Amino acid sequence: MRSVVGKELRLRDIQSKEIRDAIAPLIADGWQILKEGHKARLRCPCDNRCTTLPIPGTPRDAGNAAKRIKREASRCPLPEDSPQRNLTGMDRG
Repeated sequence: MRSVVGKELRLRDIQSKEIRDAIAPLIADGWQILKEGHKARLRCPCDNRCTTLPIPGTPRDAGNAAKRIKREASRCPLPEDSPQRNLTGMDRG
C-alpha cells in the first residue's frame, strides 16, 4: 500500500457538493482529507490509520461517489468503546 502523502485539505476544497455533504460528518469525527494529485484521500481517525478512501477530483457521478465513500467509511474497524464507531447509525461490528 502506498503511503498517503500530501497537505491536509479543508472541506471547502472539495468541488462536489454531494461529496462535501457525505464527508462533512466524517471530518467532524476526526477523518482527514489529504491532497493526492488532482484528487484527495480520506484517512480514518484510528490509531493505525487503517482505512484510506480515494475522493475523486472530478467524479462522473458525484452522487454515486458520495454513496461509495459513506459505505466504505462505515467499514472502518474502530474499537468497540470508540465514540466514533457509529458514524452512520449502523453497527460496524
